[in-house]
Amino acid sequence: MDIPCGTSPCCTNKSEESTLKAVQTNSLFFNLPHANQVFDATKIPEGPHERGPVELDNHIVYTGQWLGTRRHGEGMLLRPDGGRYEGQFVNDRACGRGRFVHANGDVYEGQWLDDKAHGSGKFLHSDGSSYIGEWVEDMKSGQGLETWADGSTFKGEYRDGKKHGHGVFTSSDNSSYSGQFVNDSMHGEGTYTFSDGRVYVGTWQDSQMTGTGTMRWPDGRWYEGGYLGDRKSGEGKFCWPDGRCYVGQWLEGKQHGTGRYIDAKGVAREGLWKVGTRLRWIDTEDEPPQ
Repeated sequence: MDIPCGTSPCCTNKSEESTLKAVQTNSLFFNLPHANQVFDATKIPEGPHERGPVELDNHIVYTGQWLGTRRHGEGMLLRPDGGRYEGQFVNDRACGRGRFVHANGDVYEGQWLDDKAHGSGKFLHSDGSSYIGEWVEDMKSGQGLETWADGSTFKGEYRDGKKHGHGVFTSSDNSSYSGQFVNDSMHGEGTYTFSDGRVYVGTWQDSQMTGTGTMRWPDGRWYEGGYLGDRKSGEGKFCWPDGRCYVGQWLEGKQHGTGRYIDAKGVAREGLWKVGTRLRWIDTEDEPPQ
């Protein structure tokens, strides 16, 4: 019986082979707008100075240090929606160290460049999830550690806001994946350890076991061969703990086509299977299906 997936971004059910859901990345929207204001230059000191609250044209209020008519130095920017930035400015842009609190309670604290999160920083979501790592122009890029509210974690490489490269994902149900990611999906070579003890080592496409791989069960069963969409497919070998094996063709997770069955004593026979059921032996007289 399939067990419904929980709240983990990546989870599996306990069927023998099951769809693996893509690891999702929390989206981020900094939206720290440019805040320009036309001043009467004859009334503004040319050098560094500090002034009280100044309301800019787009209803953003700035308090802090200036260099001429530009925000420069330490300051605080308050947006109409309640969002707030406190930190360093260079030439009218958030630049250096700073802390931005979103109206919904999300918080980013770290390095900035030209009004964007850039460098190393920490993003804390109001739901308890977080990301600590590297940023490029408001996107997670480089090495990082992401933690979800249910305790699931991902540690590895990011590119353009998505998991991309090598990483390790650990779900709250104790299942885990270590391997390659492409655009937030498990893609390439990787090892997935299921919460029920199964282990798959092989290739992935779009977060599904596709290509060639090996699956091992805690009770000693194992399979080595082709996979397509999380199911055994093509040529493969399946063996039981008592020494019995099936070597042959598979379709959608079941023996389908011609194959060789080897019993526990090592005696091999050729047969024809359809959707997991043997139709007949093909190396002897026809027999009823078993």
